[in-house]
Amino acid sequence: MVTTRSMRTGGQPTGSSAATKNGDGSINADPQPMETSNEPSKDTQTDQNTPIRTYRGNCHCKAFVYQVQLPELTSAVECNCSICYKKGYLWTFVDTKKIEVVKGSDASLSRYSFGSQRLEHKFCPTCATPLMAEQVRDGTTALNLRAMQDINVWALDKQPHDGDATGEVHPAPVHQGPLPATSTDHQLYIGACHCGALTVAFMSKPLDETSDNGYLWTYPEDKQVVLYASDPATLGRYSFSRHVLNKTFCKVCGVCMTNEYAHRTEQERKALGAIPARGFAQSMKTEHPLNLRIFPSVDLSRLRPTRLLKGAENISPQYVNP
Repeated sequence: MVTTRSMRTGGQPTGSSAATKNGDGSINADPQPMETSNEPSKDTQTDQNTPIRTYRGNCHCKAFVYQVQLPELTSAVECNCSICYKKGYLWTFVDTKKIEVVKGSDASLSRYSFGSQRLEHKFCPTCATPLMAEQVRDGTTALNLRAMQDINVWALDKQPHDGDATGEVHPAPVHQGPLPATSTDHQLYIGACHCGALTVAFMSKPLDETSDNGYLWTYPEDKQVVLYASDPATLGRYSFSRHVLNKTFCKVCGVCMTNEYAHRTEQERKALGAIPARGFAQSMKTEHPLNLRIFPSVDLSRLRPTRLLKGAENISPQYVNP
């Protein structure tokens, strides 16, 4: 059974907010035991005296677009439970009926539940964008602010919640695939998606000593990485723009894993509508970037401070919101 707490070491936000979170991501209205109330606070991130504005959210491939009216968002709940940590969620809570689907349909989204099954995590089956999580019993939905347009998530007031302390311990990942070549000054890191269908074995110098480890992405050589799926059907791949890299993700739980080099010919890339790579394809051919959130033994708090690289603004062509 997939359980709820992680076995990460450190790097965990603590404290609580007006809305408290159970280990499976479901929300309580206050810090009382979860059996006494599971009604979330719909005002957790907003000041009801501020003007109402319309926010729009979408997945990256633009297959699903929605909009919702809310007071101006200035803060978000940041939970460190096993799934919120892996997906990097930043939450705000709304009445599900307030969500208006503009493009696509709710039925087209992939769903993932675990633990108490009270929460349905919804993500795009094509690009794996984590969009929202619906509390099916009370009609409340948590929206992921990272998937909403025109919000500077770096500027939001983060309200930490220690969801990792609630529920059973999430099991450590078990990698059953091959291992990368060993090295005397390297150590082995094992990572996984949330449901365990995909695992990664990564051979590296200790991550708290490397020079480029302050990001949630790290950029090792391909020979240092083994991405493994016990069932290949669970491994999703998404590419866009230059179509040089495949963003790999779990089709079951939606956790994003790596940036895998896509072995395509120039003709195959052109057939996909790729823009000119301008040397990017060659530069990435020997690398296999990894999402550090999937490694429970990596303490992100010990890494160098995260830097914001404004790729959305500085990498052409710029992404156009739908």
